Amino acid sequence: MKKAIQVSIVTLFLIFSSVLSAQEVGEQYYFSEDKPKVRPFRIGGKLGFPNLIGGNLEYVTPLLGDKLAVSVDYSTIKSDWFAPEEEEGYEESGDKIDYTYMEGGLNYYLFSPGKGLYVGASYGTIRIDGEMMFYSENSDRTDPGTADIDLTNSSFSVKLGAKLGGLFYFRPEVGYRFTPLPKDYETVVVFNDGYTETRQTPPIDTESSPQNLLYKGLIANIGLGFSF
Repeated sequence: MKKAIQVSIVTLFLIFSSVLSAQEVGEQYYFSEDKPKVRPFRIGGKLGFPNLIGGNLEYVTPLLGDKLAVSVDYSTIKSDWFAPEEEEGYEESGDKIDYTYMEGGLNYYLFSPGKGLYVGASYGTIRIDGEMMFYSENSDRTDPGTADIDLTNSSFSVKLGAKLGGLFYFRPEVGYRFTPLPKDYETVVVFNDGYTETRQTPPIDTESSPQNLLYKGLIANIGLGFSF
């Protein structure tokens, strides 16, 4: 954790120092005849953490020599998308967890206007809601109970990424969320007869990888899309 925080501080320092340097050359850039063509609008998808799978929009503003961009990510995954089709005699059972992630932030391209290596700062929110089924810790009870899941986790993040390509692009990103998803989540299990039990349980499996990255605050994703 200490090492991750140190890396985050260094990344933030790079962001601010790069922006200050860009301000000094911004005016010369706009009056230059060699100003490269920039496709400012980008639309694509991302796969990884914390996005899981979702979409991304980016707009490269004319500020700081076409190097400052606004970025928005959105992901939503609903458990009923993967549920079996209802058939005669089919009964719904099991966990039903919906996952939503939304993020907005700024990217600053370090060397070339609107492409190549960039650093970013953003604010994102993870929302997990639904219900999970648990069996009682009391051995005399055989029927499962139901627990409502309602967890919201928001955090500032820093990133290091690269937009590679022109019309079609590839975008790898790594970074760190300062407020990771909590490993322990307290929930109340309610049984059919009204009996309740309080459980400390994660809303997402913490033992398997790569889901475990959500609880360490790490950001790692890959994006694909096109610019225009």
